[in-house]
Amino acid sequence: MPLYLAEVTGTGGMDAIVSQLNTGISSSTMFATVGQLMPWVITLTIASLGLYFLRKLIKGASKGKVRF
Repeated sequence: MPLYLAEVTGTGGMDAIVSQLNTGISSSTMFATVGQLMPWVITLTIASLGLYFLRKLIKGASKGKVRF
């Protein structure tokens, strides 16, 4: 069930919004979304660490030393 706050804003007030959020968000939908995002998170983490160590390597090479 998609969540459309415009549908419940004028008719039911805050109780309708809270019940719509409770029915729209479940553990299965949350973990499905997290499962779709994990490849991107892993890829970005590896790329960020690679760039971090590459910058340290280049910075240390100009001084004749390399520190990790």
